[in-house]
Amino acid sequence: MSNTIKRRGAFVFATAALATVAALGGTAQAVPNSGSLWVGYGKANAYNSVLCVQKISNSLHYQTGYHVVAEDGAFGQDTNGAVYALQHWAGLQEDGVVGPKTGDAILSATKDMYGCYAYLPSTH
Repeated sequence: MSNTIKRRGAFVFATAALATVAALGGTAQAVPNSGSLWVGYGKANAYNSVLCVQKISNSLHYQTGYHVVAEDGAFGQDTNGAVYALQHWAGLQEDGVVGPKTGDAILSATKDMYGCYAYLPSTH
C-alpha cells in the first residue's frame, strides 16, 4: 500500500472523528460506573471488588464501629457484616449489597484513595 493511500486513509479517519465531535457539540458526558460488579451474597463478587470493599471498610472501621476484616478478596460473613455497618453508617438501606448507592457513599467517604472506582458500582 502506497504512502499516499495511507495518508488519505488517515485524513479521512481524522476528518470523520472531528465531524463526530462537532456533531456531539464537542462535549463528553460522564457515564455512570454501573457496569462494575455488585458485591454481596448472591453476586459475582469479583476479587478486586471485594478487596476494595474490605480496604474501605478497614479504613472506616473507627467511624462504622465494625472490626477490621481480612483483606483477602473473598466475600464471607465478616465482609457481609462490614457492608451492613458501612450502609448503616452512611444512612443507607441495609441490605448487605454494594450497589451504586453504597458504592457512591464509600468511594466518596474515602475520596477513592484505593483506586476502587473501576471496581465498584457508582452513579458517577
